[in-house]
Amino acid sequence: MVLEIGTGTGSLTRYLAEKACHVFTVEIDNKLFDLSSEILKFYKNITIINADILQSKHKLNAEIVTVISGWLATNNHTAFKVVSNLPYNISTPVIINLLESNLPISLMVLMLQKEITERLTAASGSREYGILSVITQLFSEVELMKTLPPEVFWPRPEVSSSIVKMSVHRAKYANKITDYPFFIKIIYAIFTSRRKTLLNSIEKLKLPGVSRSELKLILAAMQLNENIRGEMLDPEQLIHLTESLFLAISRANTLTF
Repeated sequence: MVLEIGTGTGSLTRYLAEKACHVFTVEIDNKLFDLSSEILKFYKNITIINADILQSKHKLNAEIVTVISGWLATNNHTAFKVVSNLPYNISTPVIINLLESNLPISLMVLMLQKEITERLTAASGSREYGILSVITQLFSEVELMKTLPPEVFWPRPEVSSSIVKMSVHRAKYANKITDYPFFIKIIYAIFTSRRKTLLNSIEKLKLPGVSRSELKLILAAMQLNENIRGEMLDPEQLIHLTESLFLAISRANTLTF
């Protein structure tokens, strides 16, 4: 089964329907929905949904999630693929929400602005490295398939695009992160204050039981300079850091009681 985000006129949808047992395709634009519904009306294995894939910046559309989950359960499918030419303005929230969801996605093939693909694969310490990089590398392996120049599109955009293949492996770090919401809290604190040292970014959160001296001990145990910035830490190091912080908070709570 395939989930396509952005039906458009249905040209890619038709190709997917010839390869997949079923295609769920989501189109937010009412006129394009009407047009594609007419073009694709003879395909029995296509379900067109007139909706926004996002319910909010931090959440997928619950109705779409329910429809897909129901189809998978009814048809005994354990996983599905995502295919999309994602617009720049929703690329980051869509990718993050898909990866963080409980939907059994095995693969995503996406066409994105080249700038976004550079962020997906960015190494720690680089200018492009950020929240999207960490979450993407936490849950998937990204392969750049092809870069497309502006002149192959009509109307012609001002930037290049890239096609990426994201193999989703959520279990890769599943047993290493005790509390994922806490992990995300730390990540956002680090990357929303990039100019600050890691020590100052974490201290600003005022975590219970985690003093500045305790933070220094944690960094020293990780063999990190106390003046290092958080953006220098790769995903493995960020997991180590958050697990150490979580343990320190747990110890403090135990002593309190």
